Amino acid sequence: MNQSHEHNNPSQDVCIPGGPGKPPLHFTREEWEQYRQSDKAAARSVVLLMGGIFTIGLALYSTVAYICWFKVM
Repeated sequence: MNQSHEHNNPSQDVCIPGGPGKPPLHFTREEWEQYRQSDKAAARSVVLLMGGIFTIGLALYSTVAYICWFKVM
């Protein structure tokens, strides 16, 4: 099973391992940068969502603590 990958300029390829026992996958630099930018945007979204959830949880916890501390005592 011989797979040949023809590109205009092979020196611009980035070799990414396909995993154990699998042939490497080849992407052009432009494709690889596009994947990286997409990953960065996804990571940024995850961090913002986690921060928002933490902030809401902290506000709820603080509200309950305030009510329990000052209203009960």
